[in-house]
Amino acid sequence: MQIYQIAGYKNSGKTTLMNQLIRYFSERGLKVGSLKHHGHGGEPAMVKGTDSDKHLESGSIISGVEGDKLTQLTLQMPFELEKLVQLYEKFQLELLLVEGYKNADYRKIVLINSEADLSLLQELSNIMAVGTRDMKLMDNQEYPVFDMNHLYKDISALADHIRRDFDD
Repeated sequence: MQIYQIAGYKNSGKTTLMNQLIRYFSERGLKVGSLKHHGHGGEPAMVKGTDSDKHLESGSIISGVEGDKLTQLTLQMPFELEKLVQLYEKFQLELLLVEGYKNADYRKIVLINSEADLSLLQELSNIMAVGTRDMKLMDNQEYPVFDMNHLYKDISALADHIRRDFDD
C-alpha cells in the first residue's frame, strides 16, 4: 500500500484535493482508502441517538453497524497514525491518502495559501509537491507546483506526479 499525505493549514483546500484524487484514482480502478485527522479540536461529528451511538454511550469501546453493502465502525479510543495505517493495510488497498497529520513522514503535497504558510516548506518532511492558489508565492521553489485554481483541469498531471513518485 502506497501512502501519500495532503498537508496544509485549515481551509487550504485539503479536502477538495483529497476528493479529487480519490475520485481520479478510483475511476481508474485503484483501491483507494482515505484517512483524515480531525485537527479542529473536539471529537469528530457522529450521528447522535443511533443504536451504535447508544452502544458507545453504554461503554462499548468499538461499535459497528452494517447494512446494504456499507459497514461503519466507531472506536472510542485514540489511535496513533501508525496503528491506523496498520489497520488500513488489512484491506489490501493500493493507495492510502491521508489528510492532515502534517508532521508524519510520508510523501506529501503541501498546500500553501499565503506567505505565512510558506514556513511549512521548512518545517515539514518528505515534500514531493506544493499546491497553491497564488502561483506568485511559489517563485523560485525547489518543488513541483500545482495551481489549485485549475485543479479540476490539472488533476491528471498531479496524479501522474504521485504515481511517478511510487515508481522511484
